[in-house]
Amino acid sequence: MKIQRRLQPSPRRGGAIVMTLTTLVAVSTLSVVMVQMAGSSQSEQRRATERVHAQYVAEAAANRAVALVRADQTGQIGSQQATVTHGASQYWVDSAVNNTGDVRTLTATAVDDRTTARLEVTLRSVPDSIWRFAAFGKDSLHMDSNARVDSYDSTLGTWATQAVNGSGSNQYAHEDGNVGSNGNITMDQNSKVWGDAECGPSSSTTVLGNAVVTGTTSPASSPVDMPPITMPSYVSSGNLTVNGTLNIASGNRRYDTLNMKANSIVNITGPANIVVTNFFMRAGSQFKVNATNGPVVLYVIDDFTLAAGARMYPTNYDPSKLEINLLSDNIIDPGIVVDLDVVDFSSNTKIYGTIYAPDALIEVNSNLELFGSMMARDIDLDSNARVHYDENLARVKTTGDVVWEKVAWRPLPLLPHGSAN
Repeated sequence: MKIQRRLQPSPRRGGAIVMTLTTLVAVSTLSVVMVQMAGSSQSEQRRATERVHAQYVAEAAANRAVALVRADQTGQIGSQQATVTHGASQYWVDSAVNNTGDVRTLTATAVDDRTTARLEVTLRSVPDSIWRFAAFGKDSLHMDSNARVDSYDSTLGTWATQAVNGSGSNQYAHEDGNVGSNGNITMDQNSKVWGDAECGPSSSTTVLGNAVVTGTTSPASSPVDMPPITMPSYVSSGNLTVNGTLNIASGNRRYDTLNMKANSIVNITGPANIVVTNFFMRAGSQFKVNATNGPVVLYVIDDFTLAAGARMYPTNYDPSKLEINLLSDNIIDPGIVVDLDVVDFSSNTKIYGTIYAPDALIEVNSNLELFGSMMARDIDLDSNARVHYDENLARVKTTGDVVWEKVAWRPLPLLPHGSAN
């Protein structure tokens, strides 16, 4: 008799099946998770692309609105209810003006699929004048360590009465002491600009170490035009040498050389135009302008030299009453051989006025102090040089028109699709 034994499943085989099933479940779960992660990653990438697109569209819309404002329009473009289409995106720009009408705020909103981006641009109207800068170098502007630039308003009193901020070498009055260039701006360590440092449209502003710019360093939207000097023509009276004190009445004159010896004084009454081939002020000499009846305009064709301690100023200390125009060309142009002019601003010199030298390099030596404004082909402010921009210049030396300049540009928080505030 045969007895058949029923085989029982091996515990090992059962464990293997369980492990296989567990592995299959884990792999399936992992696959689902990976698919979900891949989908999430693609979704995030898509949203990131949409954000970038929206930001670009908002920037383009803001720039278009700025151009419209500068063309004497409001800058309003479309509305939330009537958007403007740009490719796959939509945008609009809201425009608001303050109570006095001199500050306009533009808010550009762009929507790309499910993402919204916004930019806010603040514009301020200023008189149309090239005299909007404390110092402007057409090709370049450089500030050495410890050079300082700020502003004040001569109609409110002297700089000293308004310089109530900071102390010591960091004492300053107002923060409209803008510097600029159609090229690059470079600021060495410990230099300071209480205002903007506005380079050319395709250039850069370099602020080294602990140098400070309290305003913007964004490039200008367009270059500043520096027209050539138109010099009047008068019959020359020859050379003039001043040893003591000389009084010059109002009127128009020309000299071949005006040479002011050490500690000499020239008192000149305006209105007057003075054309000089070469102009020299020795140590401690003073060029004083009585501008009660009008300003004095000085034209220098070749050499212009101010020795240590020289002073040039209107007796009422109004910088708009003394204009210094330098036709000098002291920069070597490649391929051109010239007898270079001398333009020298020595240490401890003080000037109240405007300096215009579209073809010259002006190096402002240490401790020179200018109250007014300076524009040249290139400007180099040496250590401890001080320029105090007179804000009144933009008001009195103007064409009568206004221009809108950017004073702030900032992104606003990103918004979800469908939101406007």
